[in-house]
Amino acid sequence: MAQAVAARAGAITQDTVAENAIAKSSIVQNAAEPEDGDRQFVTALARGLQVLRAFRDAAEMLGNREIASRTGLPKPTVSRLTHTLLALGYLVHDPEDERYGLGPAVLALSSAFLRQNSFPQMVKPFLQDLATAVQAHVALGLLDGLSSVYVQLWRGEGQRIVLSSEVGYRLPLARSAMGMATLSSLDEAERTALMTRLRRDGAEAGKLEQTYRRCAAEIAQHGFCVGIGIWHQDINAVAAPIQAPGGRGHFALNISGPAFLLTEEVLRKDTGPKLVETVERMRALGIVD
Repeated sequence: MAQAVAARAGAITQDTVAENAIAKSSIVQNAAEPEDGDRQFVTALARGLQVLRAFRDAAEMLGNREIASRTGLPKPTVSRLTHTLLALGYLVHDPEDERYGLGPAVLALSSAFLRQNSFPQMVKPFLQDLATAVQAHVALGLLDGLSSVYVQLWRGEGQRIVLSSEVGYRLPLARSAMGMATLSSLDEAERTALMTRLRRDGAEAGKLEQTYRRCAAEIAQHGFCVGIGIWHQDINAVAAPIQAPGGRGHFALNISGPAFLLTEEVLRKDTGPKLVETVERMRALGIVD
């Protein structure tokens, strides 16, 4: 059995999962253009931030051509933006292969966010215990544009199969259980506006509505929703909305892993209930609302 699991795990390497995910999302979300003719919108600033969003993890190195492909921005524009971001410390540069990576100034911003928002640290021991109990990835995601971005990630102690996701990883709302859980936590006006943006961004209207209705019904009945191959055909997940004290930000929890281990039956009968139990424990202690 162990050999069979190891063999199948080899088909879900970090690189395979990452490459397939990138292939499905070639353009960075949140286009750097003003909506509704907003005269206060600074397009140059938005495009610079769009370049930073093109990096999917802290260790990734990209050339101007790759950044242009991911953002949809013209290559000359990208060249000027990377030059500026390099000068300001938001990017670092490898002169040998002309590629850029995220710089220390980005780390300073993320550290400031975590200092101001203690919620991820408050839930840490509970979610680490949950990750160990289910032997899978447990992520805390925060709504950002058309994605849920991982602000913390835990892996089970002794967990053997590791996926490519890291802190800062972005899951598309329209194609993830975490995204569906996040949408369910919004009020009707916010959700309607966001789903309109998702359809405008390319999400198939009928499929989006059908998936959301199913997931919302599951959350209402069981406290969690199940995603079978929504984000990636070899990855299954279960997710639930979670509310930080004071209502700051729209968070969701996600447990994900290889489909041959986290089958639909396992997710519904074991993983999902453990997720809800953990949320209820935190709620009883006042850690979550």
